[in-house]
Amino acid sequence: MAYSASFTKEKWAEQEIGVVTELMLEGKTRKEALDTVTESNLFQLRSPVSVKNRFNMVYKRAEMFDDKIKKHFIAASDDDKKALTLYSFLKVYQLPLEFYYEVLLYKYETNEVLYTNDFFYFFEAKASISERVDTWRTVTIKRLISAMTLFFREAKILEKMNDKEFAIHPIYISNDLKAYAKEHMPLLYSFTTLERGNNE
Repeated sequence: MAYSASFTKEKWAEQEIGVVTELMLEGKTRKEALDTVTESNLFQLRSPVSVKNRFNMVYKRAEMFDDKIKKHFIAASDDDKKALTLYSFLKVYQLPLEFYYEVLLYKYETNEVLYTNDFFYFFEAKASISERVDTWRTVTIKRLISAMTLFFREAKILEKMNDKEFAIHPIYISNDLKAYAKEHMPLLYSFTTLERGNNE
């Protein structure tokens, strides 16, 4: 998968994922779902262009769920929704996923805190192997870091300690979801242990 900077525009969008997931379970096509969201202003955004842009991002993430997980998401606890929202983000975007596996899990295994500079070191390493990343401006890198930080903090894997440090924590999900994830969604299951297992 090619590295992309498009997730600078991503929002947490937990509520919107629920809306789109429900429409998918109703059997609506992508176009029908978009029409429903737009006509009823289900995302509560002002312009049709904003709705379409948000919808495209959310739909791509909702596609990461099988029907069982879609159904679970709609009635899920807050903890489960947060975990699944992070999961959908990491499944769509390669850089945050690699950061999770290469930096967060390593830091947790070695009982280290995560430093703000670790994000920059990660992007420096990627720039050395990817011409595309190497062309990104500092302002773009900062926006990417901001988006990644938002998702990991919202899911409660990262806890801000001060301006330079984050604590790293496994997160709680319901026993039903955890059992299903252990068999079918190794990435999601890893959120509960922060151990390196089988990558999805």
